[in-house]
Amino acid sequence: MASRRIPLMNDAPAARTIAPWRSAKIALAALAALHVAGCDHFPQDPGSTLETIRDQGVVRVGIERPVPPEAARLLQRIERATGAEARISQGGVEPLLAQLDAGEIDLLIAPFGKQTPWATKAALSPPVRVEGQGEDVTEWRAAMRSGENRWIMLVETEARRVSGAPDAS
Repeated sequence: MASRRIPLMNDAPAARTIAPWRSAKIALAALAALHVAGCDHFPQDPGSTLETIRDQGVVRVGIERPVPPEAARLLQRIERATGAEARISQGGVEPLLAQLDAGEIDLLIAPFGKQTPWATKAALSPPVRVEGQGEDVTEWRAAMRSGENRWIMLVETEARRVSGAPDAS
């Protein structure tokens, strides 16, 4: 038996009322698609850190003291991922963080306490090595300039791979 459409009261006027909304939804979807199409480089680096590293072939790294093997592996992975060579400079954490903030270095690798106040001044990678226990825990992390999201994402991904933590990418 063929299915039959049952006519509803005011069927024709309802169709006219719905049509403008349908057109508005289509227009809105088209505008959203155009907006997303213009977003070709997310996440972005306002200071072009990752692009500069790749273009110049150098990643400028600050360290406070010799790094553990896990941090050395992180640097090797970053070098491979960027095609850049790490240039190391050594100094105190505070001056190096100031250099990081000023864009004079691209990365700082150092031990940070679990409740470090530096987490508000720089983007910190997941720990690549944890030393100590309880309140004396120190985590070796990479610090990057806040807002350089492409660079941060690359370093965080490589830090997770070095530490064996699940990769979020």
